[in-house]
Amino acid sequence: MLKRILFAAILAGVCAGLFGAGLQAIRLVPLIHEAEVYEEAAAHDMAGHDQDATWTPVNGVERTLYTVLANVLAATGFALLLASCYALTGGVDVKRGVIWGLAGFAVFHLAPAFGLPPEPPGAASAPLFDRQMWWLLTAAGTAGGLALVVFARGYVAKLAGVALIALPHVVGAPAPLGPPAVPAELAVSFAVGSLVTAALFWAVLGGLSGYFFKAFAPGR
Repeated sequence: MLKRILFAAILAGVCAGLFGAGLQAIRLVPLIHEAEVYEEAAAHDMAGHDQDATWTPVNGVERTLYTVLANVLAATGFALLLASCYALTGGVDVKRGVIWGLAGFAVFHLAPAFGLPPEPPGAASAPLFDRQMWWLLTAAGTAGGLALVVFARGYVAKLAGVALIALPHVVGAPAPLGPPAVPAELAVSFAVGSLVTAALFWAVLGGLSGYFFKAFAPGR
C-alpha cells in the first residue's frame, strides 16, 4: 500500500505541478511583475533611497525553474495527502479523485480566501504570524468540518461540522497594516486569478491521483 501511495503521489504531483506552473506563468506571473513595480516604487519612496535587498531568483529562466520546482514539490506533497485519504476511505477513480481535489481546494484556498484573499507583492498585509495562525485555524476547521458533514452520521454531528467550518470566520481574519502599494483592480485580478488557477490545479491533481491510485491497485 505504501508503494502504491508513493507512486500515485509522485506521478500525479509531477504532472499536476507542471500544469499548475504553466497556469501561473500565463495568468499570475504578469500580474506579479506588475505588482512588483508598485511595491518597489513604494519602498523607495518610504526609504528615500535604495536599500540592500534580500536574495530573490533572477527574473527569467532562474525564477521560472524555482517556480516549477516549488509547484512540483507542493503538488507531490498534496498528492501524498490525497492518496492517503484514498487508502483510508476505500475505492477511488478519476471522478472521485476530482471531488477529493476540489475538497482540497476548499480547505487550502477557498475557505481561507474569505478572510485572507491571495495577495500580490505590495498588498496590505496583517502580521505574518497572525495570518499563519488564522490560516491554520481555517484550514483545520474546514477540513474537520467537511469530514463531519460528509462522513458523520446524524444531524448533530453534521451541524457541528458546519459550525466548525464557520468558526474561523466568526473569529475573523487579522486586519492588514497600512494601505496597499498596488491598485485595488490589480489586487482583485490577482486574487481571482489565483483562486481559478488553484481550483483547476486541484481538480487535475485529484483526477490524476485518483487515476494512478486505481491503476496501481494489486492485481491490475
